[in-house]
This record gives sequence, C-alpha cells and structure tokens, in this order.
Amino acid sequence: MIKKTTLFLCSSLFALSTAFAGLVDAVSIVVNDQPITLYEIYKTEKSLGVPKTKAIELLIKKRIKEEELERLGISVDDYDVMNEIERIAKQNGIDTLQMRTILAKQGVRWEEYKKNIKERLLQERLYRRILSTKIQSPSEETLKEYYRLHIKEFSLPQKIEVIQYSSADRKALEAVMRNPLASLRGVVRKQEVLDTEGLNRELLYLLTRTPKGEFTQIIPVGGQFVVFLVQDFINTEPVPFEKVKEKVFAMWMEQKQQEAIESHFEKLRAAASVKVLRTP
Repeated sequence: MIKKTTLFLCSSLFALSTAFAGLVDAVSIVVNDQPITLYEIYKTEKSLGVPKTKAIELLIKKRIKEEELERLGISVDDYDVMNEIERIAKQNGIDTLQMRTILAKQGVRWEEYKKNIKERLLQERLYRRILSTKIQSPSEETLKEYYRLHIKEFSLPQKIEVIQYSSADRKALEAVMRNPLASLRGVVRKQEVLDTEGLNRELLYLLTRTPKGEFTQIIPVGGQFVVFLVQDFINTEPVPFEKVKEKVFAMWMEQKQQEAIESHFEKLRAAASVKVLRTP
C-alpha cells in the first residue's frame, strides 16, 4: 500500500512538473510569426529588473530587430567576433589570452562575452545600413543653429577647482570616493585650481563632463592612480563656433542618427503583427 502511494505521488509530481515545464515553454505572444515564450518574458523581467509590460515590449522590439537583420541579410560569424576581440585587446595593450584571464577574474564567462560582442556587431551593421540613406549632410547654417541651441555644450571654464587624490592602491581611492572626508594611509590629497588651457583633451573632457560635487573615474597614471573631486567651474564662456565646428557636426550627426533609428523602428513596431495567445 505504501509502495503504491509512493508511486502515485511520484507520478503525480512528475505530471505536475511536466505540465509546469510545458506551461513555461508555452508561446505567449507571436510577433510577425516569431514566438515569444512565457519563460522568455519571465527571464527578461527578472534579469533586467523591469515590470512585465516593459519586458514584453523589449522582447517584441528584439523580434522586430531580428527580423530586420534577416531581411537585410546582415550576419556576423565567429571570424568577425574574434577579429573584434583581437582589436579590443590590442587597443588595451594585451593579447586575447590575457583578456580572457582578466574577464575570468571579473566573473565574465568567455562565451557570454563573445555573444555580447556578436550582438554589438550585428547592431552596428544594422544601424549603419539603416542610416546609409536617411541623413543628408547639414548646411553651415544648420550647424550654427545647433550650436546656438546647445551653447552650454560648447562652453568651457577658464579654470576648474578640484581636489586631487592619488595613491598606488586603487581600492584606497575607491574608499575615498565613498567617503571623501576619510583620512586613508597611502592617499595624497591635494587642492588645485587647474587652468584648462594647460590640460590635455582627454582630461579636460573628463573634468568638464563631471558635475560639481562628484568624482571623476579613477585614472591610471604612471604606476599610480588618480581621481578628481570637481568643486567648481570658474569663468565658463562659449568657445567660438569655428573652433568647435567639428564637435558641433559630430553631436548634430549623433542626434540625427539616434532620431533616424528610433523613427525606423517605431514604424516597424506600428506595422508589426502582434498576437497574444496566452496572457503572461
């Protein structure tokens, strides 16, 4: 009797688990004949920490993007992925084996990293194809108008008041960023007023993009690490248009590209056939 009861319970549990698995893998939504399962919705919701409605919309857009990649015949193979990884490694002064070791220490799985690189390359190629016929070169007057409307973006302070923290220990600087008033061994604190004319372009960009009262990112400098706490921008004035014309063009182009891509996918989304088979 006990054996029969046990067998009955086991078979019931198996039936329930099978039914649950079937439900989880069940198709919830069909986008242009492409399925989205209940499990995909659940997984997206949990992994991204977004509401269910947002997870569904993200998956719908993903299916539309996948369909567009197929329609345009855009693909990325393993050779493309490894070439890109080698390029990134070389840019950072390391080889792919060293990169793999560094990623492993950071808890990043190699296959996952390759997958992310592939997705990025696919997106870049897709966006390049979309943009190839959508944006015409701007006139001088268009750029000047953009410059006038975004004048703050093209203004620079004459001086920047900062507190510079330096140390051979990166973690010590991370502790300072959590508590600027802490006195930590091995950390040198220095109050400075920097003349922007004497700064290199990278540091100037970093400092001017950091809001007052906040830290820059930590910068490696000749065997040491440095971080700046930005305190104030002094005598901020617009840079003449001719001196920042290339930057104006780059920012205008970036905005137009973003608008064109959003418009392209909004039209595809509006035209898409979306059928709900099971309410998530």
